[in-house]
Amino acid sequence: MQRIKKVVIFAPFWRQPGHVGNYRVDRFVRWLEADGFYVVLVRAGSTTGKCTKSWGMELTVRDPLGLYRDAVTDNARIKIRKPNRMRRLLAYWLFNPDPGILWAWAAARHPSVIEQAEGASFILSSSPPESAHIGAATLARKLKAELIIDMRDGWLDEPLKPLLRDSRLQRFREGRLEKAVLQQADKIFVTSAVWKFLLEDRLSFTQNKTVVLTNGYPPAALFNLKKIKTRSRDEPLRLVHAGRFTGSSLSRKVSYLLEPLLLGLENLDTQGVVTLLGQLEVEDLEEIRLWQPQFKSRGWTIEVRDAVPRDEMMFMLGQADGLLLLSASQAAIPSKLFEYLLLEKPVFTATPQSSAVWKIGESLGQLFLTDYRNPDALVARSFISACEMSDNSYEIPFKFSEEALSKIFIKKVLSI
Repeated sequence: MQRIKKVVIFAPFWRQPGHVGNYRVDRFVRWLEADGFYVVLVRAGSTTGKCTKSWGMELTVRDPLGLYRDAVTDNARIKIRKPNRMRRLLAYWLFNPDPGILWAWAAARHPSVIEQAEGASFILSSSPPESAHIGAATLARKLKAELIIDMRDGWLDEPLKPLLRDSRLQRFREGRLEKAVLQQADKIFVTSAVWKFLLEDRLSFTQNKTVVLTNGYPPAALFNLKKIKTRSRDEPLRLVHAGRFTGSSLSRKVSYLLEPLLLGLENLDTQGVVTLLGQLEVEDLEEIRLWQPQFKSRGWTIEVRDAVPRDEMMFMLGQADGLLLLSASQAAIPSKLFEYLLLEKPVFTATPQSSAVWKIGESLGQLFLTDYRNPDALVARSFISACEMSDNSYEIPFKFSEEALSKIFIKKVLSI
C-alpha cells in the first residue's frame, strides 16, 4: 500500500546504546508505519547523513557539541571526555533548557530536514531532553504543521535536573519555554495519570489536550525463556533488582528499598540472595556495604552485578523467585515495572503511597506495596511467602499491551 501520510519525529537520542527513550520511539515508529504513515526520524550523531528505512527516512544531523556519538569503528576512534559534574552544571546554566538546544536549532533549520518534512501531518518530539521540543516546535511553525509533545518525564513537575529543583531563576527560564511549547502543542502525551494531574493543575490550558499514554510491555521475543521453578526447598531464595539507583535520580537511594525488605526478614527462618543488577554509582556501593552485614545476620547475602545486555537481564529476572522495584517518584512509572509484570513473579514494590506506581499496584496482587517512608514488615513477609510458592498465578493487565496502547496513540494523533 502506498503511504500518503507523513510524520516527523524529533528524537536526538535515537539509536544511542542504552538510552531508554529508544523503546518508546520504537513503538511510535512501528505504530505509525502499521497505520500507513511515512516516518521521517530526525536524530543526532557524529556526522550528517540519511538512511532509507522500511518505515521511511532516518536523518542524522551532526551534534555540534558531541553529546550524541555514533558507534566507533576500528578505523575511526573518537575520544570521549569523562563526565564532569562542574562542566555539566555550567553547560546547563549557559544553554536553556539544556545543551542539546544547539543541535535542536540546527536540526530544525537543516535543509535536508525541511525538505524531507515538507507535507508532514504533524511533528512529534519526545523528551528528555526538552530541547527536542524546541526544535520540533520551530519546525512545526515553519511548515505550519501540527505539534505533538511526548513527555516521558515531567518538565517543571518533579524535574530530574538539579538546577530546576534548586534555582528559581532556572525554573523561570525553562518555565517560559515550557509554557510556549505546550501552548503551541495540539496534543500532549504523558506517561501517568499523576503527571497529567500535575501538569493540568499547574497549566490549566493543557486540560483539553493532555493524554495519558503509559509505557508498556517489551517485545514478546524477550520472554521466550520463561522459567519453570526448579528450586528445592533447601535452596536460598533469589531476589533481583534490575537498574540504577542514584545514577538514575538522586532521590533513588538504596536504603529506600533495602530497609523495608530487611524489616520483613526479622524472625523469618529463610535464606536468600539479593542481586542488585546494573550500573551503580560509588555512593550506591558504599551504602550497600553498610547493609550487607545486617542482611548477613539474617541469613541473606547481597551481591552486586554489572549491567548486562537486555536479553540476558530478562533471563536473569526469569530465573528469580521474586523481583524488587523502587520508585521514589510520585508521578513516574519505571519502565521495568512493565517487564516485571510480564514475568508473572511477585514484586516487592517500595514507593510513596498515592504515587502512580501505588495506584497501579492497588489492583494487582502481583505487587506487594510498601511506603518506604513508613514501611510495613507484614508486606515484606507476605512477599517472601509468595516467593517461596511455586504456583503463583497473576493476571497480566491488557491496558499495558501493544494492542491497547497503539489504539490510544493512533486515535489521538488522527484526531488533531
